[in-house]
Amino acid sequence: MSKKWIEQRERSNSITLKLICWIALNTSRGIARCLLYPITFYFFITSPRVRTASGNYLRRVSNKRAGCWDIAKHIYWFSATILDRVYFLTDQDDKFHITIHGKELLDEKVKQGKGCILLGSHVGSLAISKMGLPVKILMRLEHNQMITKILEELNPKVARSVINLTDPNALFKTKECLDEGALVGILGDRVSENEKSIAVEFMGDSAFFPVAPMKLASVLGVPVIIFFGLYRGKNRYEIYFETLTDKIDVPRKDRDTEIERLIRRYVERLDYYLKLAPLNWFNFYDFWEDEEKKL
Repeated sequence: MSKKWIEQRERSNSITLKLICWIALNTSRGIARCLLYPITFYFFITSPRVRTASGNYLRRVSNKRAGCWDIAKHIYWFSATILDRVYFLTDQDDKFHITIHGKELLDEKVKQGKGCILLGSHVGSLAISKMGLPVKILMRLEHNQMITKILEELNPKVARSVINLTDPNALFKTKECLDEGALVGILGDRVSENEKSIAVEFMGDSAFFPVAPMKLASVLGVPVIIFFGLYRGKNRYEIYFETLTDKIDVPRKDRDTEIERLIRRYVERLDYYLKLAPLNWFNFYDFWEDEEKKL
């Protein structure tokens, strides 16, 4: 299965994030957005893998061949959301119009003192730190070194909320946070090295999704709420929360089947929200192994 996102992470983060952070913090948002055009042009010209991955995705989501303008717009959309994350992290969310759907699901869990898994994806953006909720983030720090550094510089509090998935005590720390009523965020659309996954039909073809997030929810016996933060252009965002399961409570012999069912349901909702806002897909690598199949 394809894990080429691991190979691409450093190039995109080190160049894009440093430059966009500087632009955001030293100019107005209007000027910063104008300067995203040359950044988009640079990546469009110099990143054939990104162009190919974008084209393959856009063809699937729209059922038609993507042109150069479509791909460039897709890259621009991604750059725009990275820019906006800088503002979210530096307490400048007043620059945005954010509509939230389903926040009562989280409020209820917090009120009851119950933790839950927040299952997300590389779709759009999300500033859940601005909702006044106790949130922790599960992340592989060695795969996100530049992001970690940016977090520490822009918002040390958010940086301290990260739990390193490769930490031998990660499961214990996660359980401790959940027992204290925290919401633990993890992304469920990329497979890491040596990680168990299953093949699921997604946008008309088979793609691999990790088992670990659902396995974690099963082991810890906590609810799973899926979320999607869709960028809708200009300064508008729409954030959606949905309950995927209140608890994975089935006999041991049926657990794998139930976990697979929930992963398929998660993928169905991923498909739904991408059809709603197609330019929000930010997995710029050979997700469906289209290029590998040509070899």
